[in-house]
This record gives sequence, structure tokens and C-alpha cells, in this order.
Amino acid sequence: SFCSCLGVFQLGNRPPPTQQPFALRGQPTHMADGTASASAVVGGSWSRPKGPSPDDDKLMEDWKAQGKLHILEGVWCCVPYKVTVVPGAALGDAEASKTKAQEIIDAVADQAKKTFSHFEPDSEVSKINSLASGQVHEPSSAMRLVLQTAATLNRLTRGAFDPAILPLYLHYKHGGTGSEEVAKCCKWSNFKLDDTGIARTNPDSKLDLCGLAKGWAIDEMAQQLKDAGFTASFVDWGGDIKVTGTHPAGRNWTVGVVEPPSEKEIGKGAVDGAVKQHLAHIELRDGQSMATSGDYMQTLGSCFSHVLDPRSGTAVKITGDSCASASVVASSCMLADALATAAMAVSGPGAKEGRKLLDMFRGSGLKDPVLDYLLYSRWGPRVIRLREPASEIAEHREDRHTRHYDAHVVVIGGGLAGLSAAIEASKARARVTIIEKEQEMGGNSAKATSGINACNTRVQKANGVDDDGRFFERDTHVSAKGGISDLGCVSTLSDKSAEAIHWLMDELGVPLTSLSQLGGHARKRTHRVPPRADGTPVPVGWSIMQHARGAAAAFEGIEVKTGCMMTKLIQEEVDGKREVKGIEYKDETGTLQTLLCDAVVLTTGGFGYDFGSGSLMAEHRPDLCGVPTTNGSFATGDGIRFGKDIGATLVDMDKVQLHPTAFIDPKDPGAHTKYLGPEALRGSGGILLDQQGRRFVNELDLRSVVSKRILDHCEAYKMPDGTEYRPWSWCVLNNESQEKFGKPMLSFYRDQVGLFEAVEGTKGLAELIGCPEENIIETLKEYASAVDQMICQKTGKVVFPSRFCETDTSFILGRITPCIHYCMGGLEISSVGEVLTQAKSGAMGKRTKIGRLYAAGECTGGVHGGNRLGGNSLLECVVFGRMAGERAATIQQKSPTALDKGDWVPLTLREVRATDVKYGHNTAVYRFNLHGSLQTTGLEVGRFIAIRGELDGDTLTGYYSPISRPEDTGIIDILCRTDDKGGPIVQFLTGMRPGSSCLMKGMGGAKLVRQPSDNSWSYHGREVRKLSLLCGGTGLAPAVQIARAYINSIQDGPLALSAQGGVKIVYAAEAAGDLAFTAAFDALKARYPDLLSYYLVLNKPPAGWTQGIGFVDPDCIRKNLWFPPTDDHLLVMCGPPIFEKIMCGNLTKMGYPAEQFYSFSADPEATA
Repeated sequence: SFCSCLGVFQLGNRPPPTQQPFALRGQPTHMADGTASASAVVGGSWSRPKGPSPDDDKLMEDWKAQGKLHILEGVWCCVPYKVTVVPGAALGDAEASKTKAQEIIDAVADQAKKTFSHFEPDSEVSKINSLASGQVHEPSSAMRLVLQTAATLNRLTRGAFDPAILPLYLHYKHGGTGSEEVAKCCKWSNFKLDDTGIARTNPDSKLDLCGLAKGWAIDEMAQQLKDAGFTASFVDWGGDIKVTGTHPAGRNWTVGVVEPPSEKEIGKGAVDGAVKQHLAHIELRDGQSMATSGDYMQTLGSCFSHVLDPRSGTAVKITGDSCASASVVASSCMLADALATAAMAVSGPGAKEGRKLLDMFRGSGLKDPVLDYLLYSRWGPRVIRLREPASEIAEHREDRHTRHYDAHVVVIGGGLAGLSAAIEASKARARVTIIEKEQEMGGNSAKATSGINACNTRVQKANGVDDDGRFFERDTHVSAKGGISDLGCVSTLSDKSAEAIHWLMDELGVPLTSLSQLGGHARKRTHRVPPRADGTPVPVGWSIMQHARGAAAAFEGIEVKTGCMMTKLIQEEVDGKREVKGIEYKDETGTLQTLLCDAVVLTTGGFGYDFGSGSLMAEHRPDLCGVPTTNGSFATGDGIRFGKDIGATLVDMDKVQLHPTAFIDPKDPGAHTKYLGPEALRGSGGILLDQQGRRFVNELDLRSVVSKRILDHCEAYKMPDGTEYRPWSWCVLNNESQEKFGKPMLSFYRDQVGLFEAVEGTKGLAELIGCPEENIIETLKEYASAVDQMICQKTGKVVFPSRFCETDTSFILGRITPCIHYCMGGLEISSVGEVLTQAKSGAMGKRTKIGRLYAAGECTGGVHGGNRLGGNSLLECVVFGRMAGERAATIQQKSPTALDKGDWVPLTLREVRATDVKYGHNTAVYRFNLHGSLQTTGLEVGRFIAIRGELDGDTLTGYYSPISRPEDTGIIDILCRTDDKGGPIVQFLTGMRPGSSCLMKGMGGAKLVRQPSDNSWSYHGREVRKLSLLCGGTGLAPAVQIARAYINSIQDGPLALSAQGGVKIVYAAEAAGDLAFTAAFDALKARYPDLLSYYLVLNKPPAGWTQGIGFVDPDCIRKNLWFPPTDDHLLVMCGPPIFEKIMCGNLTKMGYPAEQFYSFSADPEATA
């Protein structure tokens, strides 16, 4: 049934322009810096591709004329090359730098020819191909690198890539067809490569290393040009490309992937003057490469490509359904070339197998060599692109941003959450005003030292760290025990974490390339800025804020007002709902100002410094009012107060995190504000000792656990005059942990601030601590043993960043105590940063949003629960700040409704909720964002929607009934099965994560309209009080929608008697395992027994079954639905077409007038 998750599978249908997932066709060469295509022997003149825009063209020409850029062109090995270089200042005058570049690339090309060309009889590869049995050749360093790469790829692709393919190629080239005898000698296994060299075991085996060699040469050219002082380069040899630096315009280099010719055009050569069309334009960052393999430039006979499948020993046949081209992006051009060829060889019909092979090279195990790919087959056509999880298709985002008017967004607070919101709002065309009460922006974000968490980042993969959302979400929830950690918010935090890191790196320029593992984490996922060249650490929060401030300053639409204090949120009632219309604030002179706007984003931070009389701390955690803090004096919870004043819901306000390692300054131990001892002290291997010199806790446990152990186990800090402060412990680092943390940074804490002291050996350690040396020796011996065993039986510690032992001679140690650090509680938000409030009424929800008000960062609650996981605060600021900013910027939609126009519109997934308990096994609710927070769908109750997405180049369409209400704003919820009974579209849906996008369209349906005046319902102008729902197969979802909407409306209306109306349902299925969503009706029936009843019919009932058996017949309808028909009755059918056809016949025979029943299968608007 199209209303119950049945998917439509369309092979390679090209979507209309509004839904193209990438730029397909119609994109001439001038839109890229270069083109990626298959290479061939030169047959005509080489035409130089133009730049991406006329302005960039002019810039390139100007730089070239001034000697600031050189373009070198020619032919090597019958293949054209084009190399663009930007010389550095040290390279001298223009002519000298151009000559230098030409010398470098010519020398590498000559080396490649002499080493790898089997056309050269004296080349190194020709010598290998001539080795006698038992003879060993010791390869050159370049040859060994290529051979080792070939061996690795042959193993990892399970033979799909094989460099020993030359005999088979020559066999086909000379008119042969498939030959088992020839294929036997075309195996890498016929060569033996080890430390002594390479040998042949089959005298007929020969290597063809030309593809790898071209990639090697491109890599080598780019590296040598960089080493020689060229600040940027674009090396293009026959359509395989590597770039360094950036384009002279300051952007990344772009490459256009050429669309292959049709089958009929293959072998005819290019038409003079014809404009090449591009399949896509792909950005290449510094150090990235791209290689393309195609079936169209070289052929072996009339219908065979030059690409050979080493596994079968045959040439790949050219068909409309075969893979016509494969483009791969990787750091190594050599690797990209080999994998593009292998993907072509294995692709088969539709290129799906090629995609599977390339996906094998995505992940930490191989350090993520494949960064992007594009596979193309002509029929359809199919274009398969790599889609990063939780990322919106760029064209979908561009489409969305055409659908709203420019807005004015006010952001309160200039920390990381505020600047993230401001930047994203500005990118969505909003005019942004930032109100910051301090004289400088930064807040606590600038003081953060632990780092920023994320999973599935390219930094992790490049470092071999295997991490994903399962582990990250688990660790976050474990840390959050005892408080509220909303499932949607946590999954969003995790799923959008990699995008957040990459946004900071790629758009803001923050080099977050260093990784560490903090307490409470199962994986190494905390990203930091690497130390400077002299070893001085770079504080991550400070560095991020420096870049964020610079980025915000670059946007003309962002205005910053510092020294200004907000005093009030201005709100009004709109159709019975709260909406924020602006703020009141005191400017830098103290004058009260009113600032009206379209939306407000609160990013004011927590209340960690708010400890006086009437403070939030005194109200919610009076026991902590005297506890020191690491927060700045600005952390007074302003946004929380103002949100509460207009009815915002607060959550977890009593959940205040103590950081275990705040430094005690011996000169001022009672100071209220303390220096934060970075998480990296323990993350680098530092250990905690009590006053007797003994360990007492797993230093890498959760902050809450470590803090509690210090407070419970250690002694109070005592002054000579008898004054006592809070319990404390020693933090000790040996030489190894000092090196890992960074001695220059430790020098700041020790020499400039006086918080660390240095001692020599166990004796010096014992003397400073004031305990027997025997205790220290015993402690360090126990720890060394635990390191060797990889577990500390005393504390359960299993991660040991550094090894301590009793023979260590250099220690530094400081006094630390738990201190107020972070407030987990605050304004309750949705998973896109909307501020929530208590709903006035409604059967289906307890929370609703305050219109036009958003929040992000420490002023919010419901994300971290009882204890924030270290490294999640900066991440929260970026993830929810960006979403809140973009959501605020799109508030002014051109249309108040999103899905009632009959066209396909792009929507992003907000969250997925498993509903096995609520609605039945293998079910889930998918919540999508409408374009604006105040938009509605525009769909009446009973209407359904179509969802469309692409999977492996095929267009999939599925049909679902929303279970959200027509009056719900900003979202649409669909309920669907997640097993194979949901149809092919389920595979697409289950692959989506929050932030992913698809296309959606409003369809037909029963179109029930609620009358607000008396809560009655009408159908085609006729009042409806009695509803019958007749469902078959998996078609129960529409019944859930209709029943929920009907019962919800009755709560506030006079129609509460079953004799006057209600909902009756008959649901027929093949077997008990086919039943879905019945749990929803159980819940509704339990709450409203007089308004709802349902009856189940199974063709194959289980033992003990007590309801209907067989098929739905007229007697079943009479007994369990509204009968006889009346003027205020409507029967809605939803099920497979054959089921609905039979039921329509039964109803007609029973006397139901045609206007009293609706069939989805008979609806002309039922198919997209």
C-alpha cells in the first residue's frame, strides 16, 4: 500500500531539476579549474580549460602577466599535461621560478618513463618483465613504492586490481577474445616481492604499471614543487590531478568530472568546438588528488573497454548499464588511479559493486584513503556519489535558501555558540546583530582547554581511530546518568559532530589535527590544535575563538555590539502561541534600547559564577554557593532568566558539574576563581595522589566520579592558622607525561603562575607531599605493574597514556581540588535549538516551542544530563549554535505551508525515534524539518506524502501518512516500518541520519478538515462524526494519523459520546508478524475506550487467537465498523490495491453510498 511504506523502485530515473542531487549535465568546462576524465593518446589539439568564473579567469591572467603564476603545458608519453604553479617569494624572478617548475616536472616525467614504461625496452619495469626464472631484481625506491602499493591494493581489492594484466591487454589489443591460458599468467601471484627484491615465477607474466606510474609521477611532482617553495600547484596529467595550496582567488581548487559520450559516440573522437559537459564539480583541498577511469577513450574492439577484470580474465563490456566512468578522490593520486580502475572492473550492472569496493576504503582501518567518488552509467543515467552521513545535499540546501525572505536575527552572547549561530544565519542571508555584555567576545569558550569531541572525522580516520556514533552516544549517555539527555539531542550532537569539526577546519581554518582520549571516552576523539613549532601548546578554545571572531568579522551582515546588556525578551501572543519579537537592552552608555527582530538566539552561557543572594545557584544548588569556580564573572545565567520569564521550560537546573582538577594556588588557596587544570593533564598520563602518596581513583574516569572520589577520600586543605578549605589531592606528572602534555605549557603553570613545583626522584616527591618515601615507591611499582597488565585492579583503569615507575627521576606536581565548572541545566530545547515551553493542551505532546526563540550552548539543558562528558561543550556550541542560527535565519518563509503545492521540495531529517514499544516491532518515527519553524505542511488529515531519494544511482519513492497534526509547525512526522515489509525505500530511509536530506511531496488522500469553531470534522463539505477505517496489509499508518487527529480534537469539543461518534477500525493481515502500529491503538483505546475500537483479522492466526480469521467479509464490516451507513459517516480504506478493490465492491453491495467511502488506490493524486 502506498500509504504504508511501500516503495517504488525506479531504475536510474533522472529526477527533475529541482531535485538533482548534484550538478548533472548542462555545465560547460568554464565552471571548473580543470577536468577529470579518462586519458588516451593525443589525437588532436589540447585546449586549455578556463577558470570557474570570468573574475577568476581575469585574476589568473593578471597573475600570469605579473609572473605570480605560471601555466606549463605539453605532452608526456603521448598524454597531455597542464601544470599551474604559484611561486613563493624565495624563488626569485618570474622566469627563474618558471624554469625551476619546468625542470622539476620534466625530471619527474623522465624518471617515470625510465622506471615504469613497458614501452621503453631499457626501463626498469621492462627488466622486471624479462626476469628469468629464479632471478631477483632489486627495485629502485620509486619502483618499490609502486610495487608495494600494487601488492596492497591487489590484496585489499581481492584481485580486482592487478598490475600483472599486460599479457591480457595485449591479447585483446591484437584482436583476441577471452582466453583462460592468457588469464592464468595475468596474476600478481606470479610475482614474488620481498625485502630482497622482486622475482617472476611465470615466464609469461608481465607488469603494466602505467596507471600507477602516472599517479606516482603526479604525486611526486606536486610534492617536489611544494618542497621547492611553490605555494600552490594544480598538476593535471591526462585528467588525473593533484593540488596543493589554494586557487589564487583564495578558494579550493575545483575539478569538473566530464560526462562520458553515449555508446554510439565512443571511438568517434571529440567534435571540434564541442563544449564538454560535466557530471559534477568537486572541490579539492590542499594535498588532495583525483583520478578518473572511463570506458570511452581507449577501446579493445567494438564493444569492449580497455578496462580488464583480472578476476575473470576478460575485458569489461561497454553497455548502457555498465560503469562508464569512475572518479576517485584521495590524498594519493597513485591510489586514486588504481581504485578508479578497480571500481570500473568490478562494477557490473549499474555500478553498485564499484561503490561497494570504494566504500571498503572508507574508514579508520585503512586511514580513510578514499575521500570522495563518483560512478556513472549511461542508462538512467545513474550517478553514484559518496554521501557523508548526516550531511545535506548541497543542491537541496541551495533550494531551501531560495524559499525564505531575508530576516533580522539577534544573537545574545559572543562565545562560540553565538558566533556559530551568527555565521550560519549570515550565510542564510540574515542580517545579524550580536549583543555581548563584555568588552570582548569569547566568554568561557575562549577558556576551554580540553578540546572538542567528534566521531567519524577524517582526522580520526587518518590516525587509524575506529569510532562512530554508537560509541560516542553511549559514552555521552553513560556520563549523563542522573539527568535528562534527550535522545534526539544526543544523536544530533553525535551525528553532526564530524561536520562540526570539518566546518571549523575548512571554513574557519582551525587546525584541529591533534587527537587525545579524555576520561569517560571509549575512543580517541577529542580534537585539539597541535603545538607550535617550539612545542608550545595552543589552547584550543582560544584558538577556535580567534578564528571564529575573524570569520564573523568577514561577514558584512554581522554587526557586533559589545558592552551591551540584554534586560528583557519582548514577546506577544500570536494565535494563542507565544512568539518573541525582539529584545530590550542597555547600550554601552547604560541607555535602555529596544531592538525588534524576526528571531532571537540565546547563547549567554551558564550560571557557574552566579552565587549571590537570589542567584540561580542559590535557588537550585545552595550547597555549592561557597564552592570556587573556573567560570568568568560573566557566567550569571542571563539567558536562562530571561527565557524563564516568558515561560520557557527549564531542565536539570540542579545538575552542576565539578571539574576535578582546578588548581589551588598556595599563595591564595581561598580564591573563589581558580585556574582550570586542563583535562589533558590526566589525558597525558598524570596521576592523582592523596596526602599519603597513594592513588585512589581511575584518573580517566568521568569528571563526576573523579570529583566525588577526591571529596570523599582526600583531606581538607589546611592552613597554618587552622583555616580549612575543601578536600584536595596532588596531580603528578613524570617526564613522559610532561612531554605528552607539553613542557612549554607546563612552564606557564609552573614558572609564570606558580601552580606546579618540580622535584627530583621519589625522595623529593615524598618530601613535598609529606608522606613516607616507601608509600611513593609502592604506589609507583603498583602503577607500573598495572601498565604492564593493561589494567589496574584497584581502580579499574585500562587506558595508560604514560608509564610511571619508581626509577623515574623528574616529577612536577600541583595541588588540585574539584571546582564548579559547567552547568548541565538550562533552557529545554528541541534537537534544532528551539526553546520549548509547556503545552497548553493536547493529547499528543507535553511541550511546544516558543516561536522565534532559539538557544544553544551552556544556557540550554537536556543534552548532558547529570554530568557532561569532557570535550562535549565546545561541540555543543558548534552543533546547536549552527542549527539555531540557520533555523532563525529561515523564519520568514515566502509560503506559510510547505507541502501543499504539488511539487517536490527538499527537507532535512531532524531525528529518528525507534517506536517498537509504542507502535509495534520494527517501526520508527522519522521527523523532518519543514523549511521554517513557523511553517505548517498545509496538508489536511488523511492526506499522505511521497518521499524520494537516491540509492546507488537509482531513484526510490515511498509513500507515507504523517502522524503529526496539520497545525504542528516546523516539522512533519512519518511513521514507517523499518523491515523489508516497508519496501525498497526503507533501505534509503534507514541510511539517513539527522541532517541528511531527501525530497518530499504532498499527495492525495481523504482530506478531512477540522472545523475550529466546534471541533467537528468535514469531508467534501459534509460533517463527519463517525469514522470507519478499513486497513489491510501494512496499511495501518493512515489509520494512526486519522484516529490521533480525531481523538485529539474531541478533547476540547462537545463530541464525547460514543453514540454520537468515534473511530472504529478493522485491520487485516496475513499473519501476526505482519501486524504493525497496533500498540498505538492499544494506547489510544486505553485512554478513550468509548471513542475507539479495533478488530484484527489474520489469515494465518497463531495458536490461541480470539479475533477474526480469514478475510474481511460483509459480516465483519457490519459487526466492527459503523453500520448501517449514515450521513455523518466516512469510511477510509488503506491497503494493497487488490484489497481496496474487493472492499469497494463489498461496500457497494452493502449499501454504502460512494461518497461515504474513500479508497487510496482510486485516488488520481495517489502516485508521484
